[in-house]
Amino acid sequence: MFKGAIFDQDGLLFDTEAVFEVSWIKAGEELGLPVTAELARSFSGYGKKELEEAASRAFPGANAALLVERAHSLASEAQLAAVPVVKPGVREILSFCRENSIRTAVASSSMRHLVEHNLSATNLTSFFDAIVTGRDVERGKPQPDIFLLAAEKISVEPSSCIVFEDAFSGIRAAHAAGCFPVLIPDRRMPDEEILKICKARTSLLEAMDLF
Repeated sequence: MFKGAIFDQDGLLFDTEAVFEVSWIKAGEELGLPVTAELARSFSGYGKKELEEAASRAFPGANAALLVERAHSLASEAQLAAVPVVKPGVREILSFCRENSIRTAVASSSMRHLVEHNLSATNLTSFFDAIVTGRDVERGKPQPDIFLLAAEKISVEPSSCIVFEDAFSGIRAAHAAGCFPVLIPDRRMPDEEILKICKARTSLLEAMDLF
């Protein structure tokens, strides 16, 4: 059995990816950039630096840093004003981890105050032994840093950690860290490349069979 379980936040624990999608599109409109829903979904899971690089590739010559900052600001305002919807299976799998002494962590590219708000608003804080965010590491997803730090924080070797993600960038990061990646699709369905490096389940509830 795995000794550690690491969870992404947006789109995995909470149904919040739609908020980011709307925020990206609105930020693009404000800056005169044609951000589509498909492009916004492709940005899912990336760290801040990696997002700026992706935005620069999408809109050469544009102020990518400003676009990322505005999108994050809009998403932050929306999230702090609401209680997020908890995804199916979250409470069940976290309870299972607690009952079986499996150490747990959140590893999210989101800002810490948003992670803490969402966990507190849904009474899930006590289920986690550590929180690691994109601001805690030099390189964001798809680099492995965030999962390596999360494993360190819960005192479990990466090879003994199962990682649950909805974003392709997160799956690549978990794989690179030497963890056991599990994809729970949210707004993007997996392609063959991703399925080669992870297991896939329709929900966290279904993923409990992997323990």
